[in-house]
Amino acid sequence: MKSRLLPRFVRQRYAVKFVLVLGVVAFAIALVGGYSYVHANDVIGDETRTEMVADAEIQAQNLDEWLTRMEVQMRSLSESAAFQSGDQREISLYLWSVVERDSDIDAAYYTDTKNETVITGTGSASIASAQSVTKYYGRQEFTALAQRTQGDVVISDPFRPSPDAAPVILFATGIPSEPNRAVIAVANLESLSRAHLHDNADGRFVVVDPEGTVVLAEDESRILSSDSLDGSQYGDSSGYLSGVSLQKTPTEVGYAHLDAHAWVVTSRVPTDSAYALRTDILTQILATLLVVGIGAGVIATTIGRDTVDAVQTLAAKATALRDGNLDVPIERDREDEFGDLYEAFDVMRTSLRDQIVAAERARREAEDAREEAWAEKEASERRRRHLERTAETYAQVMQACADGDLTERIDPDDESEAMAVVGRSFNEMMDEVEARNEQLKTVSHVLSHDLRNPLNVAIGRAELLEEGVASDHVAPLLESLDRIDAIIDDALVLALQSRVEDTLPVTLHDVAQRAWSHVDTKDATLTVDESLRFAADPNLAGHVFENLFRNAVDHGGHDVGVRIGALSETHGFYVEDDGPGIDPADRDEVLEPGYTTNRANGGTGFGLPIVVQVADAHGWTISIETATDGGARFEFTDVADVESNVGSAASIV
Repeated sequence: MKSRLLPRFVRQRYAVKFVLVLGVVAFAIALVGGYSYVHANDVIGDETRTEMVADAEIQAQNLDEWLTRMEVQMRSLSESAAFQSGDQREISLYLWSVVERDSDIDAAYYTDTKNETVITGTGSASIASAQSVTKYYGRQEFTALAQRTQGDVVISDPFRPSPDAAPVILFATGIPSEPNRAVIAVANLESLSRAHLHDNADGRFVVVDPEGTVVLAEDESRILSSDSLDGSQYGDSSGYLSGVSLQKTPTEVGYAHLDAHAWVVTSRVPTDSAYALRTDILTQILATLLVVGIGAGVIATTIGRDTVDAVQTLAAKATALRDGNLDVPIERDREDEFGDLYEAFDVMRTSLRDQIVAAERARREAEDAREEAWAEKEASERRRRHLERTAETYAQVMQACADGDLTERIDPDDESEAMAVVGRSFNEMMDEVEARNEQLKTVSHVLSHDLRNPLNVAIGRAELLEEGVASDHVAPLLESLDRIDAIIDDALVLALQSRVEDTLPVTLHDVAQRAWSHVDTKDATLTVDESLRFAADPNLAGHVFENLFRNAVDHGGHDVGVRIGALSETHGFYVEDDGPGIDPADRDEVLEPGYTTNRANGGTGFGLPIVVQVADAHGWTISIETATDGGARFEFTDVADVESNVGSAASIV
């Protein structure tokens, strides 16, 4: 029926059908080639843009980490014992050690910001002289800003201290409890470019500030020059600029903003290099189409014509045989497939019985092949069942390792090389995990014993010093040592407590009261509305309440009110305060390790992550809500119910 769709003159002529089919095939190849080019063009374009933006974002993240490290180091500098002592010689030696230790700092100065003078300093004067630190080219705003800062770190605009000097930037921060004093670090932008920027394939990285000045570049001659790319084209987030003309060369640009400073990282690749693969694909497709066209012509004029003649001759012979003329001559002068076909007609005419015998033999061979296929199927089924059993065994070992038994190992399958590779790879991974676990235990032992013992000695000495010496430095020293002790406790919890092995029945009231006694709560108050019993590790549960109480006092003030109690609609409890609360937009971020808004007062960003980790170890679910009085409210659900025990309200001061 399908053949009836063709016109009669096509159905009756093999030559016409041959040419028609050849043309359709050539058209289909051309259509597929065109589609392949368009699709490849889109895919390569998307991948190029994504890769360039990703390169810029990775470089921006690296620079963010470097700037953050510099800010932390500057704060550590200003808060060091050398600067707190005020001894000029000790400060000079300390600055020298910092410059020698940190390859990113070329010079450092201790300055009087009121008189705009350098008290002492160290480092390469050829990079930035003492005069340039306080009055470089008449720009004193940076020094004035350093004078006002208390704990914050300010960064200068890039500049050259002298016409022949290297381009630099300055980092400055004030000295706590020392008005009109600041420490300033000098960083060489050329050295920073070599240390922190790397080639990205065929392109280069360029970092610019909001004024369009090149701050960092792999081509160091461009530093402090005006960027040829208009900064107004950058969006508020990461993005991509296509076909930008830079130095009369079309260029693809991916860009990303830094979080730590108002700089933009750009990844720049010439358009020809970025899309070289697309040009190669177009050339290959065009060459393929040309070869297909030439091949179709050759086939039509040689094989096609010869085939048409042979088919027409064979059709005439077959018609004669159909009409009963078994004496029709069948020439066998051809040596190709048509010659074989002529011979087949002749054999069919003279030896039909032989053909029947051959058909019977073929039937038996088919049956043998079917039996072999069934045997192969059974073998395949056996292999499948074996692989299922092996996979089940592997899964049991992996589950045991996931449950904490790191000594379990897989016996690699000896029948399947692929499964054996999986088993060996898993065993190697678990060997490494077990080694890492032992290293973590060693670090934890150092924290809990080797570091805590000298810390306890230091605390005792400081307490004796407080009794015998009247000094304003003793109280901050004791507070810092206590803070170090608390940080060690937090680090041990973060390092070791990933699961709870044994639990005991505890009451909300007792755990909260014990934790309250372990925290310096100033003038804050604690109210327990309703108590309940639940299953928990008492020591780990205490870390939850201690960190929440400390967080409430740090952010809500010395007289903050804290309230705890049982949840009414589900088995669980809450901890809330009447402080300023947590903005809904920040509630996910505050639970991330290292996040703190109280860095200047010693905040580490470990408190709330410890709460999350201990809750996860118990299988609790934690959520942050708004308290009744507008403060922060932490709700814990999925708490194991031992025995409900609703008691009367109690207040703990």
